[in-house]
Amino acid sequence: MIELSPPEPTFLVGGRHANVDGPSKVTGQARYIADLALPGMLWGKILRSPHPHAEIARLDISEAERLLGVRAIVTYCDAPTGSIEGGGAPGADAAVYVLERTVRHVGDEVAAVAADTAEIAEQALGLIRVEYRRLPAIFDAEEALNPDAPRVRSTGNLASGHPIVLARGDAEAGLREADLVLEETYSTPFTSAIPLEPRGCIADWQVDRLTVWKSGRNAHGDRERLASVFGLPLHRVRVINPTIGASFGNKDESRLQYLAALLSKKSVRPVKIVYTLSEELRHGRWRHPAKITIRMGVKRDGSITAIDARCMMNTGPYVPGLAVCRRAGHAITYLYSCPNVRYEGFVVYTNTPVAGSYRALGAPQGHFALESHVDLVAERLGIDPLEFRQRNQVGSEGQPGDPYKPSDRLVPPQPIEGGIPFSSIGLAQCLADGARAADWTARPAGPRRLEGRRYGRRTLRGLGMAASIYVTGQAPSSAIVRVNADGTAQVIMGTLDVGQGSNTALTIMAAEALGLPLDSVNGYYADAEATPVSHATAGSTVTFSSGIAVRAAALDARRQVLESAADLLEARPEELTIEAGVIKVRDLPERRLSVAEAVARRQPAQVIGQASTRAGSRTSIVNSFAAHFAAVEVDAETGEVRLVAYVAAHDCGQPINLLGVHGQIYGGVVQGLGYALSEQLGIDPESGNPLVANLDAFKIPTASDVPASFQIVLADVVDPVGPFGAKAIGEPPLAPPAAAIANAVYDATGLRIKDLPITPEKVLAGLRTLGSLGVGR
Repeated sequence: MIELSPPEPTFLVGGRHANVDGPSKVTGQARYIADLALPGMLWGKILRSPHPHAEIARLDISEAERLLGVRAIVTYCDAPTGSIEGGGAPGADAAVYVLERTVRHVGDEVAAVAADTAEIAEQALGLIRVEYRRLPAIFDAEEALNPDAPRVRSTGNLASGHPIVLARGDAEAGLREADLVLEETYSTPFTSAIPLEPRGCIADWQVDRLTVWKSGRNAHGDRERLASVFGLPLHRVRVINPTIGASFGNKDESRLQYLAALLSKKSVRPVKIVYTLSEELRHGRWRHPAKITIRMGVKRDGSITAIDARCMMNTGPYVPGLAVCRRAGHAITYLYSCPNVRYEGFVVYTNTPVAGSYRALGAPQGHFALESHVDLVAERLGIDPLEFRQRNQVGSEGQPGDPYKPSDRLVPPQPIEGGIPFSSIGLAQCLADGARAADWTARPAGPRRLEGRRYGRRTLRGLGMAASIYVTGQAPSSAIVRVNADGTAQVIMGTLDVGQGSNTALTIMAAEALGLPLDSVNGYYADAEATPVSHATAGSTVTFSSGIAVRAAALDARRQVLESAADLLEARPEELTIEAGVIKVRDLPERRLSVAEAVARRQPAQVIGQASTRAGSRTSIVNSFAAHFAAVEVDAETGEVRLVAYVAAHDCGQPINLLGVHGQIYGGVVQGLGYALSEQLGIDPESGNPLVANLDAFKIPTASDVPASFQIVLADVVDPVGPFGAKAIGEPPLAPPAAAIANAVYDATGLRIKDLPITPEKVLAGLRTLGSLGVGR
């Protein structure tokens, strides 16, 4: 494994640390939602619509209510009028409610049952009689924007009523200045995050107090929404996130918690609802499919004069997905230096299943289109793809534009205007070092179509690359760091570790700031009643935004500890240092005492450090960068694509935990491999019914699909804004793989597949077409 190590850590930051919650998970002590049970708990099941668009004309639950063991059934007649969408006022046309009389996709919730067992609840669903009045349905995003298309939402089918427009300079003028304008369209499919643990929830409504345990990632946000929907004050709602079996950004944005709460209130018993794997796959939240058209204008010397792009995203009937579409636009408009850009993003409501958040939201779609297109442009100009990227990559000064004048407001993490510098940028190093590790050779003439043989079969070999830019999430955050009389410490925060290792990173940062051994610090997280208000574990925010808060709170606690020790050591606080839990006078190291001794002599015998912070910069953009290189073999007889080697070069600033960083990169690339080659959720064009129900049809990568040669290269960058120099790494690894693999397939075959996934059927059909044209024989 080739690796460029970051600077040596002072103490803990930058080292290799096992996850702090690893032992509890591997020994079975960690408590997931499936492990939790309350006295008298009932099981809930959800009745779903068989139609993509209909109005409930008649709903009879009487027979189901008579079934022995059924304790409660809720329908739209029982549902509160509060909107479950942020900002949607009750009664507003765009609001989404817990249960509605109108259903808008196959699988939409119609009713929910609570019973003594899951089997009885399932049986009761079959006894509920529903008569529907079918309504016209629409499944295609472009068709949904036609004036005569059926309306999915009363406000129209275009989310927010207008497209997202991002513009800098004059794109049309830039295209007119170009020596070459190349236009192509790329598309990506519906896919599912399909975490091993399906989403689940327990609700316990006790008189006027609601407690919810949920496999989610935003305890404080869920608390606010539950309180709003049910008209409760915040102090009467408690949300707890137990250990989660992965999220990938996909565990929220559902009605699950509201349905469980309704059933609990009606039955006066705690109620548990857990999706089956089939429900998770068919009715969870899917990644938005996208159709992206890019026009790029270039000069003969390879400089880019203009980028003009149009993106169409299908969001299903409910979750708007505007941030997803904007993230795709950030990729297209900000990775390469260009004075003239325009991006139009259309997020469209349809009667397909609901799209929602999924790791790196929008970036895989945007980068697949952009980085496939960049390879095409480079070939038309006769320039090596790596060289073209190196000539045009955005620099530390940011995009062309008027010089930026700092203000009191924070710079947005994904601006469109020019003149704003980056806080740090290691893209050039990622491109150079990644290419070196991948043994990149120049190919200005286009695909090389290298031939070989494997097991007696003819293969075609290729190497492709893709670069990427990704935001480092910036959010308000709060933290409490408590140092105890025995010298141990605890981090108290509202965020949740969703499997990415954030608890470990936050613990490392707290221990580093405090000067304590790592095993002396633990954490308490994701309980909305017992932790300070925090953001969701989303958008690559935790290490950066929460890390800033944790570091500040830990430094506050450290200051108090040193003040307590100063009198005892007859020194000023600024003359003291803490190493491995021992306080020393810097110039007289023999004068020392432990942190435990310093804290134990306080009244009371503890130290509380606190911080509320707003992450970000007033002068610069904080983004992460990457360059990925994929080597593939294509079976010329079957069309099968096999990934044989991979290099992932990343600028994530100073790694907090090298093992965690490597895990995030490795896992993101594997998810990108599935996105590129096999994963696709289809919709029946007549019924709107999802065509995939289980993993026998939805092909995710297995260990046998991961290449044995996998190299990780880290740029030597320390960001001045991030905590201990860190930037985002959770989502960036999923942005480049699909494009890198597609470009490798093109290098191997001369076949440009612009519609993901790159299946054997598409490859074989393309090879036959190329063969009939006399290409690649």
